[in-house]
Amino acid sequence: MSKSTRKVYDPKFKMRVALEVLRGEKTLSEVASENGVAPSLACEWRDQLEASSNEVFAKTKQERERKRLEVSAQKERERMLGTIGQLTLERDFLQRFCVDQ
Repeated sequence: MSKSTRKVYDPKFKMRVALEVLRGEKTLSEVASENGVAPSLACEWRDQLEASSNEVFAKTKQERERKRLEVSAQKERERMLGTIGQLTLERDFLQRFCVDQ
């Protein structure tokens, strides 16, 4: 018994076909036949692209929020280190002042 193999399509190819279908300049059948795929497959890729498109832009928003939090945490850390340094200087000054007298 022979084992049938499925054709594996490159993601760039899938994207190009899905975008052609979304543009609507040609019918689904025309796009599918020009690219050598079944219309149902082209339709599936179009649906996948539409479903995942919001994730592409959501990642950007999530990354911006993560970077903003990192920057604010870094500023807070620097402020705290400055306060610690100032308190250390004050403590050392007071120790020298109290010991000298």
